[in-house]
Amino acid sequence: MIKKFTAPSVKEAMRKVKESLGEDAVILQTRKITSRSIFDVLKPEMVEITAIPAPNNASPQTAESKGYQKFYSPADVKKVTRPNNQIEVAEIKSELRALKEVVLDISHQLKYPKIMLLPEMFHFLVQNKGIDEEIALSLIQKVILNLKQDEIEDEKKVKTVFYDEISKIIKVERSIVLPKNRAKVIYLVGPTGMGKTTTLIKLATHPQFYGKHKVALLTVDTYRVAAAAQLKTFAALARLPIEIAYNLEDVRTAIEKFKNHDVILVDTPGRSPINNRENMDQLAKFMDLARPDEVHLVLAISLRTEDLIDIVKNYSVLPVNRLLFTKLDETKRPGNILNVVKKINLPVSFLTNGQNVPDDIVQASKRFILNILLYTG
Repeated sequence: MIKKFTAPSVKEAMRKVKESLGEDAVILQTRKITSRSIFDVLKPEMVEITAIPAPNNASPQTAESKGYQKFYSPADVKKVTRPNNQIEVAEIKSELRALKEVVLDISHQLKYPKIMLLPEMFHFLVQNKGIDEEIALSLIQKVILNLKQDEIEDEKKVKTVFYDEISKIIKVERSIVLPKNRAKVIYLVGPTGMGKTTTLIKLATHPQFYGKHKVALLTVDTYRVAAAAQLKTFAALARLPIEIAYNLEDVRTAIEKFKNHDVILVDTPGRSPINNRENMDQLAKFMDLARPDEVHLVLAISLRTEDLIDIVKNYSVLPVNRLLFTKLDETKRPGNILNVVKKINLPVSFLTNGQNVPDDIVQASKRFILNILLYTG
């Protein structure tokens, strides 16, 4: 059974190992650990030792030496009792998780030798926050290159380097200024399940964004009846005008009808762009007609980085100029924000963190993103 022992020093941790597993316990790993945030590595550290009991090397005894019968009948065989399956499975899973963590740490240290200087930081960024390994390594290298050995222990200096380097990667777009003498047209696009419709409603009703302006809603999502029905229901509750466009003429009519409004928010179908070029072309024609000021690609942050990058590439046929991340409340590893913006040269506009309308949405800022990337919640 794999066990971990934590203490302020190696000597104290080893004492715990011997008391629990014996003098001959096998040490799998010794490392320093921190908690809460990436900057806790600069505070007094704890030592963690991962160990297992020594294998039983005793010489096997014969039946005669134990005083057992050499020959026996089936009646002599004791009935085998089954262990509690749930407890046994839980213990095995726990041991496998611990072993996986040990192997992963060793793998990282072999693959990226430079992280040996700051292994806890690397582990925090990659394992706790979901930041891509190459990006995490690059950030740590910046700390090592920009600071002297004694300065690495200075929390303020390390914090400054991390903030500066991540700030260079992250781009945000915070402008909600309205044009003069015409309506501002905003499209929300993205695959099914990203939360476009709910996000659009939040933008339309939140007083810090467009809730204090004269807003109209337009949906070109005629593929899903539920989506249009949901938007119509919220529009009625919020007393907002809404139009459903089935074709280009409907879009033209709706834009003309709402020309005296401050903002026109447009919901779009959530069908996959993969092998669906016809629908993407149709959506592009709608956009050409409406001439949007902003096109937000809505992405659920809980997806895999590779899937998010593929979505962005597939939607590149549209004039997307902003990224809007949703479902921040559904993951403890928000590193996808950094992973995506590092590879895609687009700013982040908003982030949503729940289903409550209109509250669970925030305007993107570097400070907010840095806090969720570098601290635990």
